[in-house]
Amino acid sequence: MRIAIVDIGSNTVRLVVFDGRAELPVSIFNESVVCALGKGLGETGLLNPNGIKLAMRALKRFIKLVRELQIQNFVMLATAAVRDAVDGERFVERVKNKFGYSVQILSGAQEAELSAMGVISSFPKAYGLFADLGGGSLDIITRKDSSFCHNATFPLGHIRVAEDSQYDYKKAIKIIEKQLKKCQWLLKLKGGTLHAIGGSWRAIALLYIEQTKYPLHVLDNFTMNNSDASAFTKLLGQSSLKSFEKMERIEGSREQTMQYAAIVLNRLIKVTRPKEIIFSGYGLREGQFFKMLENSSNEIDPLINACNGFALRSGRFSINGVEIASWMFPIFAKETDNYHRLCKAAALLSDIGWTEHPDYRAIHSFTRVLRFPIPGITHKQRVMLAIAILIRYKGNLSQYEVKTVKGLISQKDQNRSQIMGLALRFAHLISGGVPGILPKTKLRIDDKLIQLIVENDSKSLISLSVKKLFLNLSNELKLEGRIEFLPKI
Repeated sequence: MRIAIVDIGSNTVRLVVFDGRAELPVSIFNESVVCALGKGLGETGLLNPNGIKLAMRALKRFIKLVRELQIQNFVMLATAAVRDAVDGERFVERVKNKFGYSVQILSGAQEAELSAMGVISSFPKAYGLFADLGGGSLDIITRKDSSFCHNATFPLGHIRVAEDSQYDYKKAIKIIEKQLKKCQWLLKLKGGTLHAIGGSWRAIALLYIEQTKYPLHVLDNFTMNNSDASAFTKLLGQSSLKSFEKMERIEGSREQTMQYAAIVLNRLIKVTRPKEIIFSGYGLREGQFFKMLENSSNEIDPLINACNGFALRSGRFSINGVEIASWMFPIFAKETDNYHRLCKAAALLSDIGWTEHPDYRAIHSFTRVLRFPIPGITHKQRVMLAIAILIRYKGNLSQYEVKTVKGLISQKDQNRSQIMGLALRFAHLISGGVPGILPKTKLRIDDKLIQLIVENDSKSLISLSVKKLFLNLSNELKLEGRIEFLPKI
């Protein structure tokens, strides 16, 4: 089942197609057209006439593609520009008359909630302030104890602020601060998490990653502390248009207003005083995707679901990741729930390198995990997962690609990842990758001893290689290792 969403925004009109069967918001088609529907809206109150022409042309192509793909689950959404324009309803009616499809005009509250749901679909336990910056509006909402609380919408989109301030830095600050101060509950926030949503804010995160030579080029869940984010957005807010034009990674359509996207974020940080700012790769379209799924459930762990999907597509018909995770559990019984999630994810991905040349399995698998479009995982957890898969394939931490990112996690977490990787390697070695063999053995651990208990009729599984790797694992755990044979486990 494919799901198609057309997002008619203040700056762009975009078509995104998702594969609903995967329950993973990774697009199989994504195209946008800069139409600038919201250009001049603050002054005229009307949609940009040239933008309407461009939008109708883009919609003609997008709807043609949707029909050719025979997509039944299709929706068109319009945000701030159409919502605020005097002729917004007229534009929507024109679209329906010409193409036969209705356009849902989202309220500010609906836009904020959908954007937050996009983030929550990746991190079900995400709380704090969710802020989505578009071209025409800034939409915010808070979440506490699994429920949405306050929400607000401001005419502070990056295009709107740029035009209303006549591209003047000081005027822009006054406009932003005046609007934010109207929201009393916003002024009372302090010390939480700010989830930054929207393409312009992702572009800011990308600039920071490149300018600081941050080693992991993954935008989703990239995190900055208050001090760094404040300083960097202040710097960008004071930068000239020529400075942005020289930045190769900034799209041409964003150059004119990137300064104002930075100023909005800087002022929002100043007002809400968050402890950290997390930049999300997910937002309104992903929130709408999960809303449209037939059997979506908040009980599904997005990380495990994604890893299971990758395992089914890239692994062999061999030992099941769940079987491995269950078998390894005694080693990590005293660890946190988050670590157990990583163990299960690592077990599901532990066969992804089988098609690679043996000499490159470790490093290629490591790189794949670092770059997989998997949700529900922080950058530190991503590095830990990648190192576990590296060790599973006999890689080592001295390789250049590993050295560039391993500093993102502590030495303790590096050691924990190595143990996870050794346990995965041992599970695959003793079982030969054959389902049903691991349950004939069992791990038992106490404060000083790790035992591998094997059924008598499975003695032949214990080769010299198995004994050697078991000794390596016990040494890494700083425990005595012992193999015992019993009539029945």
